[in-house]
Amino acid sequence: MRKEEMIRFVRRTVPKLPIDTSEIKTNGWDNDILIINKQQVFRFPKTDQIIDQIKNECELLEQLSQKNSVLQIPRYKMIYEGEVLKAVTYPFLNGEALNEHSFDVRKNPENAQLLGDFLTKLHQLKGSHLPSIHTFPYWQSLFESLRSKVFTALRDEERHAIEDVFTRFLNRYTALSYKKVPIHGDLSASNILFDRAENRISGVIDFTDAQMGDPAFDFAGIYWNYGPEYTRKVLSFYHIDESIEAMFDRISTFYGLQPVFHELLHSVSNNETIDEKQLVRFMDLKQLVY
Repeated sequence: MRKEEMIRFVRRTVPKLPIDTSEIKTNGWDNDILIINKQQVFRFPKTDQIIDQIKNECELLEQLSQKNSVLQIPRYKMIYEGEVLKAVTYPFLNGEALNEHSFDVRKNPENAQLLGDFLTKLHQLKGSHLPSIHTFPYWQSLFESLRSKVFTALRDEERHAIEDVFTRFLNRYTALSYKKVPIHGDLSASNILFDRAENRISGVIDFTDAQMGDPAFDFAGIYWNYGPEYTRKVLSFYHIDESIEAMFDRISTFYGLQPVFHELLHSVSNNETIDEKQLVRFMDLKQLVY
């Protein structure tokens, strides 16, 4: 959605809100973002599917707010036109997305504790209203999509590495034992806020992909960006009724490697150049465990 359309929508639906400054972020896969006066955020879903997910997201955030997490989370107000949900709005959260600057969360030991505490509280929620998306057919379909759309653009060693990771994971999928819990579903650097002045993580945003799933999946972005040692440090502050070693095994052998798969598909689908640095990162992390 273009900036002018978003501003017109805000003027129409929230006429008492003065608009002195505005900025947009439209590079996300699911939502267009409009920030007014550095005080109020408006999220516009890009598809009908995302609109449906937002309703589940609102319920989850309401539960999470009662857990008194140290990290900020959005408090949504849904905006309808007629009977159609068009957007959600929430007060602006202080901080900048980790992917927008070269912040290294590892420099402040408190950040591991903040992440561990946040994920503990999130994974303790009820959340049975959420869908289960990361099923065996989901991962099979992702593998087939990579084979049909991406493999021709890769070198032999890269194709073999991806096949190896997927084959090992799918072959033991039915034997994996874990309790499904509410997960964020996209705890990547773009959805973690950082307070530059305090040198600490300040919040978590965009729960659009929230679902009932494997708690280990929410550590994927941490592992991908900061490696196994830091992931173990976050896990030391995480408390759940499961072996931490069992969780780390799933993170290090599959979940922590799979962010590259989605990036590859996105690049090929949009006729963009594949990021070689991402492939090198994948190969390096794979060699640590295989």
